Amino acid sequence: MVVFIAGMTGVLIGAVIVSIGVALRVTYDERKAVRYRELENFVKEIETLNLLNKKINEILQKRDIYVDKSVNFISMDDCYISIDDFIYLESFSAQNNFYLPTYLIEEFFKKIAHRKVILTPDEVISMGGNTYKGGRVILESFSEELLSIIEDKKRQMKRLTHKPLYYFQRN
Repeated sequence: MVVFIAGMTGVLIGAVIVSIGVALRVTYDERKAVRYRELENFVKEIETLNLLNKKINEILQKRDIYVDKSVNFISMDDCYISIDDFIYLESFSAQNNFYLPTYLIEEFFKKIAHRKVILTPDEVISMGGNTYKGGRVILESFSEELLSIIEDKKRQMKRLTHKPLYYFQRN
């Protein structure tokens, strides 16, 4: 009888130890999965911001291509954005709104909309886009803000990757 009680006690203690070990492993794996998803989210945000910044820089570099001699009102501070590029910016920001800072995007479109030069529909068709008075400054500042956000995201991601995972939670 003593042997039976000692054996059952050993089995119960072993079951408790195994249960604690399994619980620790499951919580460790869950924390690891959460961190992996957070890192994945940071990478996706950085990629999306980089793509948007790349498109903004392409628009800024296209200025010399689109400016011809018939358009004499474009100053060095103005910016020409083709209809295709503007639609791309709007659709890209709408499709990736989860990864983009919504307030910054809304403010950009508000600022740029107020700078639009009013042209006749024939002039818009012949030019293939719209000109924005002082739009170059807005695009450049928007690009700088995107770059600063990208750097912040990279710093946050670096902090998260260097933070070790423990089996036992340390607060």
